[in-house]
Amino acid sequence: MNDMKSVLLTLLMTVLSVTVAAQDFATRFMAEHKSDANLSCITISPTMMKQILKVDAVEKDENMAEVISNLKSMQLITAKVKATRYYQEALKIVEKNSDRFDPYLSSKDKFGESRIMVRRHKGTIVEMVMLTNYRKKFSVINFTGIMSDDFISELAGSMKQKRS
Repeated sequence: MNDMKSVLLTLLMTVLSVTVAAQDFATRFMAEHKSDANLSCITISPTMMKQILKVDAVEKDENMAEVISNLKSMQLITAKVKATRYYQEALKIVEKNSDRFDPYLSSKDKFGESRIMVRRHKGTIVEMVMLTNYRKKFSVINFTGIMSDDFISELAGSMKQKRS
């Protein structure tokens, strides 16, 4: 009976560690800021992504329609105060998970800075995190799903593209 308990406990610990490891960046960031009223987080579910596909402008662009159909979710975190502090805290999470995220693009000018990191699985981009501290506003855009380098480049179009 003790052997059975040991096996079940080991199995439970393994499942919990996989669940924690599977969390996306936005979920991790918000978990560290549970009671922070300065942050707002919006999640767009797969169902909403499908609704986006029905928009005429997207339907006319087959490439964009295909990209959106491969996304699992999008989370947007924003704050209008303490932007620099939140940006630095987000970078610390990236540093703690440096084996998980690869730098993709970065930009810095007199108004602020932005960074894009990606997580790959077997060579395919499965998560994209864009951190910005721009004009004293903080934001995180976190996509999960299957994405191409072209899609990430289009998202980064507003940034001055400078390789990290």
